[in-house]
Amino acid sequence: MNLKHILGPRIIKTGLATFLTALICQLLTLPAIFAVITSIVSIEPTAKASLKKAYIRFPASIIGSFIAVMSTYFLGDSPLAYSLAATVTILVCHQLKLFDGMLVASLTAVAMVPNIHDAFAYNFFSRLATTTIGLTTAGLVNYLVLPPKYQQQIQNIIGSIEQDSAALFIRRSKEVLIGNFTSEESMHLLEAINSKISKVHQLIKYEHEEYQYHRDMNRKRDMTKIEKRLQVDQLIILHLSNMIYMPDHQYFDFSLTERKAYVQILEAMTERRPVPAPALSVFKSSVKHLNEFDDNQLKSHYIYELLMIQKLMKDHLT
Repeated sequence: MNLKHILGPRIIKTGLATFLTALICQLLTLPAIFAVITSIVSIEPTAKASLKKAYIRFPASIIGSFIAVMSTYFLGDSPLAYSLAATVTILVCHQLKLFDGMLVASLTAVAMVPNIHDAFAYNFFSRLATTTIGLTTAGLVNYLVLPPKYQQQIQNIIGSIEQDSAALFIRRSKEVLIGNFTSEESMHLLEAINSKISKVHQLIKYEHEEYQYHRDMNRKRDMTKIEKRLQVDQLIILHLSNMIYMPDHQYFDFSLTERKAYVQILEAMTERRPVPAPALSVFKSSVKHLNEFDDNQLKSHYIYELLMIQKLMKDHLT
C-alpha cells in the first residue's frame, strides 16, 4: 500500500500537534495528557472548523474540569466519582448546546478523577492551561501546516461520477431494450452515485471555508468552474433517475429503426466516440409523432430523458 495514501495530511497534523502540545506542557511542567487529548480531538478538516469548535470546546472543558474536581472532592477516587463526572458533564454540555465539546469535556473529566488527590484548585487551573495549550497548538498546526486543498479530490470524485453515470446510462438502456423496466441493480448504482455527490458537496463546503483563511483568487475561480461542472452532472443524474424509476406495470416498445439507432448510441458511448447525429434524429422524429397524453406517454417521456442526457453530455464535453 502506498505510504502517501496512509499518512494523509490530517494524520501528519495530528501527530505534529500531539508532539508540540506534549513538548510545551513538559517545558511548563504541566500534565500533558489532557492537552494531548484536546489537541487530537481539535484537528478538523478545515482551519475554520478548528477555530469555531475551539470556542465550544474550551468552555466545555472548563465545565468538565469543574465537575471532575467536585465529584472527587465529595466522593474521592471511586467508581461513582467517574460515573458522576462523565454523566453530569455530558448532561450539562447538552443543556448548554456545547455538542462539539462533549467528547473532550467528558474525557477530561474522567481522566482527572484519579489525579486530583487534594490539590483541587491546582488541578482545576492547570487543566484550563493545558486545554488552552491543546486548542491553540491544534489550531495553529491546522492553519499553518499542510493547509487542506480539496480541489483535486473533488475533481477526482466528479470524474468518477461522470464515468459511473455514463456506464449506468448504457446499462439502463440495455435493460429497457430487453423489456426489463424494473431493475434493483440500477437503483443501487444510482444510489452509489448520489452518495458520491453528497461527498463532493461536503468537500466543496470545506473548500469554501478555507477561502476565509487562505485567499487565492485563482483557486476560487477554478472552484467556480468545478461547481458548474457538478451542476451539469447533477442534471444528467436527474434525467437518468427518471429513466430508472418508472411506474409499475407500464410497458412500451421500440420500433426496429429505433432499436438500431439506440444500439448505435450505446456503441458510440462504449467506444467513447461522438454519438452519431442520425441516431439521435431518429428519436427526435419519434417524439414528434408520439402523443404524450395517450398510451405512448411513458415512451414519449423516456425518449425525452434519453435526448436530454445526450445533449447535456455533448455540451459537457465541448
